[in-house]
Amino acid sequence: MADVERTEHTFGGGWTEIKLNAVSDYLNFYTRALQASPSPTNPFETWYIDAFAGTGDRTIESKSGGLFGQGSGVMERVRLEGSARRAIAVDPPFRHLVFIEKDEQRFAALERVKSDFPYRDIRCVPGDANDELRRIFSNIPWTQPGRSGLQRAVVFLDPYGMSVRWETLRYLADTQRADVWYLFPLHAALRQLSHDHAALDAGKRAALNEIFGTADWEQHFYQYSPKSADLFDFAAPASPSRNADPDKVERFAAERLRSIFSFVSEPILIMTRHKLRQFSLFLLSGNPNERAVSLIRKGVAAQVKKFGGRTLPFSRSR
Repeated sequence: MADVERTEHTFGGGWTEIKLNAVSDYLNFYTRALQASPSPTNPFETWYIDAFAGTGDRTIESKSGGLFGQGSGVMERVRLEGSARRAIAVDPPFRHLVFIEKDEQRFAALERVKSDFPYRDIRCVPGDANDELRRIFSNIPWTQPGRSGLQRAVVFLDPYGMSVRWETLRYLADTQRADVWYLFPLHAALRQLSHDHAALDAGKRAALNEIFGTADWEQHFYQYSPKSADLFDFAAPASPSRNADPDKVERFAAERLRSIFSFVSEPILIMTRHKLRQFSLFLLSGNPNERAVSLIRKGVAAQVKKFGGRTLPFSRSR
């Protein structure tokens, strides 16, 4: 128990609050919108699934004020609510909450969150998020005849690096009943796109194929320019050069997501304190119902307006 008490999940900064606030605001909108649908006597059964839940909290270092609020002060460790605890606090509440975490120590701390709410239907699941998400949606009650149509979920994908598989995104889209907040690792993807084409080893190629769900990224982000021929070289070979920046990677990611989801929101830009564009936060849905998509669009529009989004110059309907 002592080890669990000491387990901390230290990450992020002000940009983390933007991410968590955007998702939390949408969760409150979502449960209010669905509380009497499709009818007050037979409403949807709402689920929240956090695929990379961590410990349920997060720890930051904060500088306290000095004497009488002046001076440099001292650094203190402050524990804040993470995505799991924020989801539990949503009102009206989600009927079911599932928290997935692969790390053993973080999972042990996550189970303490569950014990704090003994009357809620909270399930903590150890394991790889990609495998566990497929297991959840391929079993009862999601596959139960008669009740399966009333299941609705919000899935939060806040991955460690580039750990969300494309097949997982496709599977979530195919459920047609899950809204997916996806923190796309923009900076990590850009780093894999080596400036030197020759440095694209098998590992980088595999990672990029997985994050984009295609190998077409290579022709999209690399251009072949002929070398200048000299007096003794009349047929100089072409040399590929990288043509990728955050805007282009983000647009390509959105285009790929639109190939499997019926709705892809404008991304909310998530930047570090050094103004580095670290992530792009998308809301995705595979729901084909126009009325449902209209409601989803309304809900996410408020978050994009509040936290800052980016209008991409194309759209797609599946």
